[in-house]
Amino acid sequence: MKIELPVYKTKLPVKNITAEFIPLVVKQEKIIAAAKQTGIPSDGYNTLLKILQSNTEVNIDDLTETDLIHLILELRKKSIGEKFKTAFNCPQTGQLVNLDVDCSDIVIVGNSNAEKIVTDDFIINIEIPSSFSNIASTIKSIETINEKIEFKNLTEEQKIEMVDSLPIKTRDEIEKGMNCLFHYEHVLVYETAGTERKIKLSSAEDFFTLLFAM
Repeated sequence: MKIELPVYKTKLPVKNITAEFIPLVVKQEKIIAAAKQTGIPSDGYNTLLKILQSNTEVNIDDLTETDLIHLILELRKKSIGEKFKTAFNCPQTGQLVNLDVDCSDIVIVGNSNAEKIVTDDFIINIEIPSSFSNIASTIKSIETINEKIEFKNLTEEQKIEMVDSLPIKTRDEIEKGMNCLFHYEHVLVYETAGTERKIKLSSAEDFFTLLFAM
């Protein structure tokens, strides 16, 4: 016998569509917690993604990282709550740190869905990527004096090859442009050994680690 779960709605900031989802249940929480105990950091995150896909009607593989983090954040709020305590060891000192976290403090930064980067040799159009750690996933097109290359027509291997062949300064300009795109970013501020320290969270896996510290 199962209890009928509430269905929640949230508007995805990039796709600009309404996504429906149901909250995590106790069994799913146990599965995520068990996956985190394997010693492989990505196991817990990948398990959450599988559960998230089963709890929503949107295809999470089609989401930008910004929309994915938004959905993970909303799942946390509706399933467990917005305010919680977390603990971790300071990377510099090893000292145990206890922090209060309020999900309402985690907000989108940036100012656009797309940017055009103009250099001496290229015009590069970028958009919000599936992963901000993967430059190839942010590039929509690259124009030279002779051609325009649409990245949607390339294989993943070809995209990586194209990025690897760019001048370093062009790569740096792309990364600078990515900072202007809408994305989630949150800084944990704490003190150990009399020194203020900061940890910046930016990837979907970073936020999973914070939001689902089970």
